[in-house]
Amino acid sequence: MNNATMPKPAIPANVKKLLIRGSILFVAWTLLYHLVMKPMGIPDNIFTETVASGTEKFLLLFMDDIQKLGSSIYVNGTRSVNIASQCNGMELIALYIGILLCLPGSVKRKLTFILLGSIGITLLNILRCSALAYMYHQDVPLTDFAHHYAFKLIVYLFAFGGWVLYSRNIKFNEANQ
Repeated sequence: MNNATMPKPAIPANVKKLLIRGSILFVAWTLLYHLVMKPMGIPDNIFTETVASGTEKFLLLFMDDIQKLGSSIYVNGTRSVNIASQCNGMELIALYIGILLCLPGSVKRKLTFILLGSIGITLLNILRCSALAYMYHQDVPLTDFAHHYAFKLIVYLFAFGGWVLYSRNIKFNEANQ
């Protein structure tokens, strides 16, 4: 057979369903976020405040002179780190939840993984911001590398691990999921 007469491989139905769900969810989230939520500062402000407050409280366990002013953390009176909306973890949590919603599984299983994963990502992000505040305060040479690469890799690996754990023992051919 030549290439012109060979049948094209079909996309399996469960993969098509996953791609359609993901596309619809992505478009819906993007529209909702950019047209409604972002102009109102929701949920960015909530995530930023949560991470900033958590960072302050965590650092106070180990250091004395820690202050949170807005989304900035001050160590010994010097601004050490600012939690911007790009650094508050919301985008990763939205991605994490979006992928879980596209996969088959029971509502209870999805809600459990969504709740535990979102809490885990937030806690890791608080630890990341705390470590960065300390590193910036101590003028550690690899702080920028840690900020832009190492710590992000750890948080993303956590999310990936959540997806892997979730996808164990699920049936990808479930018709009603």
